[in-house]
Amino acid sequence: MRKSRTYSLVLVTGEGIFLTDKGEMKSHSHMSAQGEGQHTVALDEGISLLQPCVCATQGALLATAHAKDYPSGEIHFSHTASCLHSKKVVGCFNSEDFVQLYFSMRGKSAFRIGSSLRAFAHFDSHQHNLLFFSGVQAQQEIKPDAQVEMMTVYVPTSFLLHYLPDTGTAFSKLRENILAGKAAKLSKANLPITPHIMAVLHNLLNCDYTGYRKRMFVEAKVLELLMLQFEQSEQDGDSTATARLKETDVEKMLHARDLILQNMECPCSLIDLAHMVGTNEYYLKKHFKQVFGTTVFGYLNTYRMEQARKMLLEGDNKIGDIAGALGFKYAAHFTAAFKKHFGYLPQKIKS
Repeated sequence: MRKSRTYSLVLVTGEGIFLTDKGEMKSHSHMSAQGEGQHTVALDEGISLLQPCVCATQGALLATAHAKDYPSGEIHFSHTASCLHSKKVVGCFNSEDFVQLYFSMRGKSAFRIGSSLRAFAHFDSHQHNLLFFSGVQAQQEIKPDAQVEMMTVYVPTSFLLHYLPDTGTAFSKLRENILAGKAAKLSKANLPITPHIMAVLHNLLNCDYTGYRKRMFVEAKVLELLMLQFEQSEQDGDSTATARLKETDVEKMLHARDLILQNMECPCSLIDLAHMVGTNEYYLKKHFKQVFGTTVFGYLNTYRMEQARKMLLEGDNKIGDIAGALGFKYAAHFTAAFKKHFGYLPQKIKS
């Protein structure tokens, strides 16, 4: 008999989603409703993609979860996208056996621990961090927004500690708190979500492998995410500055990012982009790097390259068509940029 754990996604009007590990054992994957707005999902040892659980209430969150059993524990992750018309409170999955890699793509939220009124962590759009709640009850308050999107990767504590660097004050402090069972986070200030991180999250959500291949793929991508988080936390000067930016300045940079991606085929100049979001070129360059951890051109180039690789892998697109779709006038320029970024020619993927 194959073993699985059961997770409940409970959607309550005005309260939100509660994700709890009920520890039930089932022989196969299934989904069953347990009262209005509540769904229980059992997961096989094989990786399962759970169908969205939808609550019939206004502004309900749509949740998609993935899970996988590992010898050292379980790596599982959840992705939520929604339009919220009112504040939602989410009961967090809290266990001393797991740490959480939390990614706030869109929207604002705050985590609170126990009965404390003071937030343990605040998140704005395009920020991430590594959180550890131990066994303490924790809640996430999500502010209403037309676009709310978040993803959480739940990693076994033993898995994290195995790869956590031995050097560095932040890493030592995180290890110390985890072993002592104290709530902790990797970085004091949240870190920016880069195009590289977005690409890894997309890969996790759209993995087509099954069985042991999927297990290996998920573990490799989680390791990549941890590496990127560790790397950023060692260079968190810009993220600390981001925490000091005005909310309006952050919103301008998010708008600038959207405009960049919407106009890849014909990018506008930095001066025009600055005017479009209500700032000047100097502050555009300064604030953009603080929010996203890279320059405007660096962000666009990385996004283009990640999209190019995706298009090469997933479809039967011609290199010239991909180059044009991503804003390159000549295929040769695209090929050179691709090789500089990845170290090999795009034809390697096509072949």
